[in-house]
Amino acid sequence: MTDTNTETRPTIFSELPDVRVDGRTKGMPGNLPEMPLAGIGRQGWNLLRRDMPTPLAVLDRAAIEQNSRWIAAVTSRYGVSLCPHGKTTMAPQLFRKQLADGCWGITLSTQHQVQAARHYGVSRIFLANQILDPGFLDYVAEAQIEDPDFDFYFLVDSPEGVELLGEVAARHPGHRPFQVLIELGSPFARTGCRTEAEARGIAERLAGMRHAAILAGIEGFEGSIRGAERAEIERRIGEFLAFMTRTAEDFAAAGLFGGKEILLTAGGSAYFDLVAKALSRPAFDRPSRVVLRSGCYISHDAGMYEREIARALERSPELAALDARPRQALTVWATVQSRPEPGLAFLNAGRRDVSYDAHLPRPLRLASGTAVLTVQDLPEGYEITMLNDQHAYLKCPEDSVLRPGDMVELGISHPCTTFDKWDVLCVLDERFQVVEAIKTFF
Repeated sequence: MTDTNTETRPTIFSELPDVRVDGRTKGMPGNLPEMPLAGIGRQGWNLLRRDMPTPLAVLDRAAIEQNSRWIAAVTSRYGVSLCPHGKTTMAPQLFRKQLADGCWGITLSTQHQVQAARHYGVSRIFLANQILDPGFLDYVAEAQIEDPDFDFYFLVDSPEGVELLGEVAARHPGHRPFQVLIELGSPFARTGCRTEAEARGIAERLAGMRHAAILAGIEGFEGSIRGAERAEIERRIGEFLAFMTRTAEDFAAAGLFGGKEILLTAGGSAYFDLVAKALSRPAFDRPSRVVLRSGCYISHDAGMYEREIARALERSPELAALDARPRQALTVWATVQSRPEPGLAFLNAGRRDVSYDAHLPRPLRLASGTAVLTVQDLPEGYEITMLNDQHAYLKCPEDSVLRPGDMVELGISHPCTTFDKWDVLCVLDERFQVVEAIKTFF
């Protein structure tokens, strides 16, 4: 059992002075007057007192701190850098914390994401996509002219992509050469050059147009590689990473890289250990950097990544030896709306509120009654079986103590698709006190 009080603690996230909220903001009390985002943490709200309506997505501040310590221990152990994928949270306050905690930069995917990050001061961005929109490349070229500190990297995997680099560069003669990485791909995954010959053709074209672009490194994404079973997936990932390192070594020997250091980057949140070990093997005669792009570590989860991290600890004993472990920081609280029959309850959270693309939410804890500020773990026998837009079907024991008005905490799987359902998330301390809030920009 856990109790609460109204003690407040110092905040850990930066404020966004230009963001305001009111009763129209999802998760906020309906009578809330307009106020700065930072004002949320000064209201003295407590989750268990029902000071905010449900459903409500919350972040556990202590868990975020623990996850930061864990990933720092991981990158230190392997001697690599981290450029976490910002599309997971699209929360500039979290970006700032990640950078303050030592991350090399922030990974993003679209022009909208880049613009939001730059607005809030992120100066080193890795775009994990090829840019084929001339307007987007114009934006990058102009930003490089206007801001000498804007350090931007993106991908190319086609002659069309290279041709566009030259066309846009010609329109912006004062811009710094674009910094691009050739994306390699697996036949069992998504985008990227499938052969070294294909990649070399692109690299040689880039070498002839260094006024427009320079080849900064080699990139790949192992997380989408498919297979019939885990052993086959991991074997194919190993082969793909060997393809990446072999190509990088050959390009380095041919003098095709033009950046200040050779970047080798891959690594989602599931196979980061395999990536770190494989990409660290090559030795070059010029500075180099291995960059992981794991994004989901900051919130972790209670499903997909919980299982993947458990597997990583099995296959990489050096990870298991680290003191820190990640734990879920993002959950969604919902109210029991109805108990229409034994063995079934309905919660007031659905597909509009929680992830369901990987696994359905997992019932974790119960806050019973309307006046008792306590929570307890739910025993075995509780399971979300289906989601509607605004309802969750909760299978429960026929003699369950659940009653309409109780609150249930839901653990989610694949945090990316829960963050994008919330404009603002409350941050809680260990007493369920709201101490600050995070704004997303999806």
